[in-house]
Amino acid sequence: MQRDQHFMTDLQTIRRIVSAAEIRRNETVLEIGAGKGFLTKELAKRAKVIAIEIDKKLESDLRKNLQGFKVELIFGNALKILKRKGIEFDKIVSNIPYAISEPLLQEMVFIDFESAVLTLPKSFVDRLKVGPNDKNFSKLSILAREFFEIKTLFEVPKDSFHPKPKTTSVAVFLKPSDKKSLFCRVFLHEKMKLKNAIMRVLFDSRNYTKNQARKHIKSLKFNNLLEKKISGMGTGELKTVWRKLHKL
Repeated sequence: MQRDQHFMTDLQTIRRIVSAAEIRRNETVLEIGAGKGFLTKELAKRAKVIAIEIDKKLESDLRKNLQGFKVELIFGNALKILKRKGIEFDKIVSNIPYAISEPLLQEMVFIDFESAVLTLPKSFVDRLKVGPNDKNFSKLSILAREFFEIKTLFEVPKDSFHPKPKTTSVAVFLKPSDKKSLFCRVFLHEKMKLKNAIMRVLFDSRNYTKNQARKHIKSLKFNNLLEKKISGMGTGELKTVWRKLHKL
């Protein structure tokens, strides 16, 4: 078992999570961290499931528990698998391995999906929801605010897991935003230098000429940030970019 892996075993909690996801028969659901397949089985009663599990030692239990259900099992690192963008699905329903909560949310920015119901540490969800004037406002907070609508559904009792986690967990409903803000469009070009990403977006979304784009970028006084790749920016730098782009 992985270090932070807590299997959700309580059927009442599992069914509550599945119900919140409002799964339709014709949909495909992605589960990250299938564990022993308790949640997987309930999902598979309603739709096709793609279940990713990193721990090959659980394969025997999973195949036994899911026999007869429409489940595609993939063994490997979910973050690497999602980066390859080789799988298609409509919704994500998962008891997320808590160690990957932050990198997974950052990866979800670039994934096309309808909605998600995730079990996450309450402390992590609190970080997502802090406002711009809070001392804990971070890169994660910016991405959550810009790219998603996030609603806490209910607290998940520690008795729902085996072994019991030390931290408090909550189930959250997450839906991607329309990604039409200037910041979203620029951030999606994260491998570019900031100046090139802004130029590209101003050309594509506002039909600016090259001179108009340069003038507007210069007026915001990004200074040395313009030569930095977006993916390499820390919280302070990204916060500056976020605030300035909202002025355009």
